[in-house]
Amino acid sequence: MGYSVTEIIFLFFIYSFIGWLWETIYCSIKDKKFAYRGFLVGPYCPVYGFAVTTVLLATQPFQHNLLGLFVSGMLVATIFEFIAAWLLETFFHMKLWDYTNEVGNIKGWIAPRISLFWGFSIVILVKFIQPDVMRLINHLNQWIALGIVCLMTADLIWTVLDTVKFQQAAQAFEKYVRAEQEKLRETVKNEVGDLSKQAEVFSKRLDNLRLHINDTLKEKGVQPFRFNQRRMLRNYKNFSLTTAPFFNELRKQTAALKRKKADKKD
Repeated sequence: MGYSVTEIIFLFFIYSFIGWLWETIYCSIKDKKFAYRGFLVGPYCPVYGFAVTTVLLATQPFQHNLLGLFVSGMLVATIFEFIAAWLLETFFHMKLWDYTNEVGNIKGWIAPRISLFWGFSIVILVKFIQPDVMRLINHLNQWIALGIVCLMTADLIWTVLDTVKFQQAAQAFEKYVRAEQEKLRETVKNEVGDLSKQAEVFSKRLDNLRLHINDTLKEKGVQPFRFNQRRMLRNYKNFSLTTAPFFNELRKQTAALKRKKADKKD
């Protein structure tokens, strides 16, 4: 039995919300702080909605066969994850997950262990979760589906526009910090005559600049990132922009310095 268009919309939204909820709770516990996940502003992760809905549609012929369901679900989910990663990097110049440390990974986008996880998850989803979800959907009407479409479409349009500004802000940030580093280098050269000490003094001042970069930007009236952009940077450790390599490296170095400083306090 197939799904109607209204049911597909509800499936997409419900699993987008469940994915957001699961990821937010898991990452908040892991990071020991609240982590509001998701590419869009609202409490939903469309990648989960698309993935689960696609899997449910594609695995319908195999849903009464556990092995067939496992294999087909694993393949569909892996292909979907690969395409999603490619789209993010190609069109948005972003990387939200990175499996480069996983054995057998492909471009850090997919990996065998993750694919196995998807296979088992889909079996649990279809056999234990989907029946309850369908019972819930049967109590909803088409007007709610229309509202969901309007809300998420508006959110998507705003996020795409904001992402373009994000790219511009990151490049401006990168340019600004590079200029500040050069100024700092010249200052150290003028203040410290001993060449052997110049590198040490510059390194210490550079670390201080990185640790207090946000305060420095505020003092100078520079606010390159808006709320949602700062949320992405704060809540995605593997977040990177392919158009701003120096910016990515600076984030890693700053995070390492903060960890080092926190370890010293402990």
